[in-house]
Amino acid sequence: MSKPIEIAEDVFWVGYVVPNDPFQCHVYLIRNKDESVLIDPGSMITLPVVLEKITSLVKLKDIKWIIMHHQDPDITGCYSTLESIMPERDDRRVVTHWRSLMLLKHYKWKTPFYLVDKNDWKLTAGDRLLEFIFTPYAHFPGAFCTFDVKTSTLFSSDILGGLSDKFRLFAEDTEDYYEGIILFHKHYMPSTSILNYALRQIKKKKPKIIAPQHGSILRGEMIDKVIEKLEKLDCGLYLIDEKESDIVILNKIDEVLKHFFEDALLSSSFESVLENLFRHIKEKINHVELMEVYGKTDISKDKVAVFLVNEKGVKKRTVEGEYLPPPCSFFVELNDGKKEIGGICLRSKDLTETERKFLDVLFKKIDTPLSISLSRELAYEFLEEANKELMEQVIKDPLTGLYNRRYLFEYLKVKIKEFERFSYPLSLVMIDIDKFKDINDTYGHLVGDCVLKELALILRRNTRLTDCVARYGGEEFTIVMPFADLKDACAKAESIRKSVEKHKFCKDLKLDVTISAGVAVYSKGLSPEEFVKIADENLYKAKNTGRNKVVCK
Repeated sequence: MSKPIEIAEDVFWVGYVVPNDPFQCHVYLIRNKDESVLIDPGSMITLPVVLEKITSLVKLKDIKWIIMHHQDPDITGCYSTLESIMPERDDRRVVTHWRSLMLLKHYKWKTPFYLVDKNDWKLTAGDRLLEFIFTPYAHFPGAFCTFDVKTSTLFSSDILGGLSDKFRLFAEDTEDYYEGIILFHKHYMPSTSILNYALRQIKKKKPKIIAPQHGSILRGEMIDKVIEKLEKLDCGLYLIDEKESDIVILNKIDEVLKHFFEDALLSSSFESVLENLFRHIKEKINHVELMEVYGKTDISKDKVAVFLVNEKGVKKRTVEGEYLPPPCSFFVELNDGKKEIGGICLRSKDLTETERKFLDVLFKKIDTPLSISLSRELAYEFLEEANKELMEQVIKDPLTGLYNRRYLFEYLKVKIKEFERFSYPLSLVMIDIDKFKDINDTYGHLVGDCVLKELALILRRNTRLTDCVARYGGEEFTIVMPFADLKDACAKAESIRKSVEKHKFCKDLKLDVTISAGVAVYSKGLSPEEFVKIADENLYKAKNTGRNKVVCK
């Protein structure tokens, strides 16, 4: 397996077997002249070997289509690097689903996207036809598979993948490989009904080879045997309630659950899911009058969204401050796994004991997906609102185009919260132009402005997209560096200092300018102001001990 392996005509496995890892991640290539197709390019762990195998088959410039079945890092982690070394090509596209695009766009890749759901679930690559199979929620909302019509090879993403301590590229024994599939699917597939829907779509294509992103490749009669066993697997969170044995109640719940998941699969609107859920409940309990769903997120602690659902539809409103639901006939808390994020209140005439049991078991089955859906709905809503507010407040410094001081402190608040949750390193550099007053006094403020703008350009060129570069005020600048420890931040600050020292400022004047810098790394409990103050103190140590230097702490 040190070389590419041809699994079908011009279809190659170009992956890398990570030692002692039961969770192998595969990369595939369809060699197709200047319209070659790379499938699930993989992570930075596998890239060096994968790249060597790819280039032994095709030139990088001949890769036109990059299929990404989902947005997880085991598929997408290497693409920023891969994109930077691939020869530019105007017609190259990343092929994915719109739900993955919602996350992938945050990488800010240069490569445009080709959305399978917007292109009739097909792709013509030269003389090769690829068909895409929508397999929603297996294991995420926008999941799909790719079918190569020419060779009847199905690239199944997470479906039919497995975990195994004894890795084999091709599955050899149905029972042995199925044990690995069980370990994988019990955790990744949310319900048996969702998994079976996906399997039915796959069976329609009658694939001769199934190449999953994880586990082993399936061939021949083993495909039908494994699928048949997998169709009977109980997986996910929505199993029959272990405490309730009333068959009438269970049948009613089963009917509502089927409708609920169909609605969740097919609907892109959280409000329509609520509307349909209310309708299905009312079919079983006709005297239900109102369903009220409310919730809030950490992003906006002072605002609560309330969805009022009745026969006329859904009305949404935003409530300021704390919110208590009105008296309820039936109430269930919505929890994201760590804390309460809201609740569901049903108002009805007298509920019988049987109806209460029905509602109790039903909401136990769906409170998790409802909580997740509500949390995401509110997060998107409040993020958009917060972004609009920031834009209205003008977050950029008009002279340098960098972020201003106000945005800097808002950004620090967010990054400090992330630090407290994930504990990744966070560093800050404070920069000051040495003897800037002399420049203004000697050459005038226009030349001073020129120096500020050119320094801002140097800072942008020497920092990452994930860094926040801001004009703190006057001739002072800051750089916030997520994921950079003190050593890395100091090295970066020193590199910037040298770049400034070498640069000749303001065209014809060719001014020599130097900077001093102070660096600080965040420690738990500091406020944004305290964090900035530490870097500022180090900056003044640099200025008071000779200037044109970096002081770290």
